[in-house]
Amino acid sequence: MLIVRKAKKKIVRPDGTHEAWVYQSPALTPITFKELVKECAESCGEPASKTTGVVTALMDRIAHYLNLGRTVQIDGIGTLKPTISSTAVATAEDLQNPEESIKGVKLRFYPHKPLQDAIAKNGYEYQPELDD
Repeated sequence: MLIVRKAKKKIVRPDGTHEAWVYQSPALTPITFKELVKECAESCGEPASKTTGVVTALMDRIAHYLNLGRTVQIDGIGTLKPTISSTAVATAEDLQNPEESIKGVKLRFYPHKPLQDAIAKNGYEYQPELDD
């Protein structure tokens, strides 16, 4: 279940003329790789060392294909897609040096329906003890 804490004041304009109140989720401790591997090992009945090897190999392959500019689709989880943003160039000769026009490289994540449903189904819960 997603947890929210009390609304915080947020100034929307730099001159301070507009305010808004927004809900925030708390900064909870992230689940570590080691914890995930341990849970996966217990769930499938395999030793943690074997599970670590499989998960590490999977991540290596994902990184390899992303490095090649390929989109990686993991059924039931989502799609990882590398994208670039660039500035327009005036002439065809400028295309010969793409490093100058590329502004940034990002990794986009598009969750698949089961993951979207898992988040939406759980809803949210207000926990006042997390308020500052």
